[in-house]
Amino acid sequence: MSQQANDNKPPSPWRILALCLSIVIGFFALGVAAPAQAAPPERAEVSSYTCLWYTVRPGDTLGELAMRYNTTVLTLRRVNGLKTTRIYVGQRLCIPRYAPPAPPQPPAGPWRGEYWNNTIQSGPPALTRNESAINFNWGFGSPDLMRVQPDYFSARWTRKMNFSAGVWRFAADVDDGIRIWVDGQVILDALNFVGRQTPSIDVPLAQGTHEIRVDYVEQTQLAFIKLDITRVGPLPPQPPPPPPPDTGFNNGPWTVEFFANPNFAGPAASTTVVCCLRFDWNGAPPAPGVPGTFFSARFNQVRYFPAGVYQFVARVDDGIRIYLDGNLIMNEFREQSTRTFTANVNLGAGNHSIVIEYVQYGGTSNVSLYWDFLGDPGGPRAAAVGPVPYFPPLP
Repeated sequence: MSQQANDNKPPSPWRILALCLSIVIGFFALGVAAPAQAAPPERAEVSSYTCLWYTVRPGDTLGELAMRYNTTVLTLRRVNGLKTTRIYVGQRLCIPRYAPPAPPQPPAGPWRGEYWNNTIQSGPPALTRNESAINFNWGFGSPDLMRVQPDYFSARWTRKMNFSAGVWRFAADVDDGIRIWVDGQVILDALNFVGRQTPSIDVPLAQGTHEIRVDYVEQTQLAFIKLDITRVGPLPPQPPPPPPPDTGFNNGPWTVEFFANPNFAGPAASTTVVCCLRFDWNGAPPAPGVPGTFFSARFNQVRYFPAGVYQFVARVDDGIRIYLDGNLIMNEFREQSTRTFTANVNLGAGNHSIVIEYVQYGGTSNVSLYWDFLGDPGGPRAAAVGPVPYFPPLP
């Protein structure tokens, strides 16, 4: 049989069946392979992201989290390997962030802002950038969701600011905690507060540049902070500096009462004001209506002392008692010849009351008093006056 006859022979049924099967298999292969070349947008989107880790709180659902962080429930399930939409309290979820990290921005303002992914500003900050003002409302988010977690973060803003002289009010509206420093000193401390608060403090500031620091802590839920610094008035007038205490005999004025008896009985026979506490009556009456013997006198004054240790030195014939702020610091109240006594006291800065009681029984009569500043309580002290201080003769 010729070749042409073979070509005109109709195909066998088996050949026809094989041809049909090959066509069907080819279409099936095309139908399967076509979707694999273009993945769904959701899967392509999930292929490159960074995680913002979130801890599930009571009441959270995947749907609410998807709306809050601008994603979908399906995306959250895929990136966290969730088979269902069920989540539980305390579970850590990856919230995918798709935007590439932003390049460093040029300074945007005078405040240097630093942000940490913890509440104690521990370790290097996760984000550092300049801010034009402390006025933020992050809602349930954070300063930068690519770098800073939405809960349990902290921040610090610092700057140097020029102030005119006056009283300046630092007022905040904040959730949660805040602490404010001026020139290294804390002026407002509410860092451990949880929830919304509106603290304020008025601070007198001298004219010039002052360093301001603001610490912030976010615990959970809403996060916001606003700080206003405004001048509310002039500086209050400053009292004149207190005069240094006199340490010589000219240490008055003293108010002195003389009694015509040795025990301060009855009304005073004479009351006057003297500049000094240095007398030598040598048996003569000290004042009109007062005898030269068997009399008593009370000297008193209120005087400012800077903080320090002081030595009170008295020379007397006969007896003397010294009270400082009501406390007896010297008690030599008896009949005796001329003697010298000392008493050391540690005084805080401020006004102090001094009362001197003197008694004369008979013979020579004299009383003198002065004090020396020995030094600061915690620092080196000058040498104390010797057992017999020098009293120059009266003119």
